[in-house]
Amino acid sequence: MSSIALIISVLVLFFVLSLKKRVRHLEDVLVNRGIALREEIVYEVKAAPPPTPVTAPQPALSERSDVFGKLVDWLREEWLVKLGALLLLIGFGWLARYAFLNNWIGPAGRITLGLLGGVGLLITGWWRIRTHVHQGSIFLSLGSGVILVTIFAARFLYGFFTPSSALTVMFLSTAFVAFASVRFRVPSLSLVSIALAGAAPLLTHAPTADYIGLFAYVFIVVTGVLWIVAITGWRFLTFAALVLVSFYSVSHVIGNVSKDIDALLLFAYAFTGLFFITSMIGILRAPVRDIKGDIITAAGIGLFLLAWIWQAAPGEWQSLLLSAWMVVFAAGAFQALRITRMQYPFYSYGGVSIVLLGAALAAELDGAMLVIAFTLEAALIPLLMYSVLKNVRAAFLSAALFIVPIVLSVESLQARIWRTIVFHEHFFVLLLLGISLAGIGYLFSSFRDKRFFYVPVSFMVGGSFYIYALAWLSLHAALENDDLAVMTALALYTVIGLVAYFGRVGADEFVPAMRAYGAALLGFVVARLLLIDVWKMALTGRIITFFVIGTLLMSTAFFWRKRQKPLNNFSTQSDSDKFTI
Repeated sequence: MSSIALIISVLVLFFVLSLKKRVRHLEDVLVNRGIALREEIVYEVKAAPPPTPVTAPQPALSERSDVFGKLVDWLREEWLVKLGALLLLIGFGWLARYAFLNNWIGPAGRITLGLLGGVGLLITGWWRIRTHVHQGSIFLSLGSGVILVTIFAARFLYGFFTPSSALTVMFLSTAFVAFASVRFRVPSLSLVSIALAGAAPLLTHAPTADYIGLFAYVFIVVTGVLWIVAITGWRFLTFAALVLVSFYSVSHVIGNVSKDIDALLLFAYAFTGLFFITSMIGILRAPVRDIKGDIITAAGIGLFLLAWIWQAAPGEWQSLLLSAWMVVFAAGAFQALRITRMQYPFYSYGGVSIVLLGAALAAELDGAMLVIAFTLEAALIPLLMYSVLKNVRAAFLSAALFIVPIVLSVESLQARIWRTIVFHEHFFVLLLLGISLAGIGYLFSSFRDKRFFYVPVSFMVGGSFYIYALAWLSLHAALENDDLAVMTALALYTVIGLVAYFGRVGADEFVPAMRAYGAALLGFVVARLLLIDVWKMALTGRIITFFVIGTLLMSTAFFWRKRQKPLNNFSTQSDSDKFTI
């Protein structure tokens, strides 16, 4: 009787709070109408009313874009009802425990009472959500939660139900909540239903792990979620379903391989196909509705597929499978671009296809050959992006793929084979990387886009670094005398620095950058001579090197000199003649 009285009191409190809210709303409406009426009277009296400042409407709290803000808004709305539902759920658990310990009713009666209570809350929530969305959502969530807890207690304490029948009852209760979310258009309630459906397999207390049955259940849940997405257009549910599938896949992709791994890999392919098709349909139907969400979902789908293939697929099939899925994602990206004329779907799934291609290369190659393959991929992708999208910024951003071969090239720079041999696999790694970086930089410089002036300069400088390193290592491998190799390399650097500093290479806007580049290279040569080579070289090599470098620098006085104006007044040289070669 005390519990019944408590429940009645809480319900009365709910109705009082609801009436209070409605009264406050009516007061606000009357106040706003009174203000509008007074403004209208004042407007009619005044002949020339002053202009009122126009302010942009402030977004409602429920329209916040960040997840934390939406969560705070949801907690603030009907927070007393939510708190009461939580207390009721805790109290129900304690009451059930107390009744079980004192044998008030038998096991079957206890389970029946819990199920009836959950069903009653579901019915109450369905009735209440028609007029009060938040309150009805709370009752529906509470009812489904009570059913799940009751079934878990029945399985864990008394062995009632089988794991499959227990999971069926739990799924039906969560499906009812999902149906209510669609019927009354409550997105938050659909998220609650996904969470409850995802937690149901953990509460069945199954004696043995049936992974095939578990993934079949998750597949049914995901199919239902994607059905909701197709009806309502709530594309964020696709990512929520992906999180659910990833949760149950973690144990299989981090090394805990089960005997059913081949069948589970087929499930992974089916999940990937479902997510990909649903995401593409959503993009085609509403291409600019949720850009960030689509990009995150695409990245999640690619990572999910890559993890499963890398862990579960046979080694000899990994590259072929990754390549096949790469073609699928690339075709979807081009199709979305062709139909919607929007570039972000192409970025999303095109990026996934690039990652899958890189993974396929990594599955087949290693060492220097892998670095060469990554270099070719990084060089071709910017060209493809610009040819398809005609977007300079997209081409610049895609060139960031060079980070991968640059990092992997450290091994080629430090290879021991450079001590004796010039031509080997590491030689071609550095040569190809230097030519690719310099070539992409030269291509970017032809765009003449002042917003990204630093990009082509950076790429050409990076490419020259690899050419210099290749020359340095090759000279040391070809020449037996290290002092002679150092002198030859520094002389080559000096010549290049002088040409860059005094010559007019490239367009006019690149001349200051080239002069700075040449000065930096010459400064490097002089600094190395004075700080390093002067202590390492033998006396003979030191003398020859200093004479050679000094002669090259002094030669600039004869070949690149600034003309001076004659002292007499009969000179015919124009003042505009500044430099000559």
